[in-house]
Amino acid sequence: SVAQKLSAQKPITYPVAVSFNSQCCGVPSAKPLLNMISTFKKKNRIKKKIHYVEIGPLGREGEYTMAFGLREFTSKQITAFTKELDRIVPTLKDKGSAELLKNYSTEGIPERATISNKQF
Repeated sequence: SVAQKLSAQKPITYPVAVSFNSQCCGVPSAKPLLNMISTFKKKNRIKKKIHYVEIGPLGREGEYTMAFGLREFTSKQITAFTKELDRIVPTLKDKGSAELLKNYSTEGIPERATISNKQF
């Protein structure tokens, strides 16, 4: 995956994003979220790769955001996926916390942050 500086791009808005925040000692593990995505993909028989971008670092303790474009989903799947995110995101608090963001924009992201394209 190629990491690019965000400052070189126009702001992008993503339908949903998960922001990983720190309270003191790092951010929560993304593992439960990645497991949920894997299960969702199987359950909904999604053959295409699920694309997302990882944006960070956003703070001093590893804060970052996973943003989803959702282009590979039907509107029904988008609703179901968002519902699953609503369920799983509040449980991500082993170190810090996570927050579900709707219509997340890359505007105002710190200069040092990079954006990496990933897929699942």
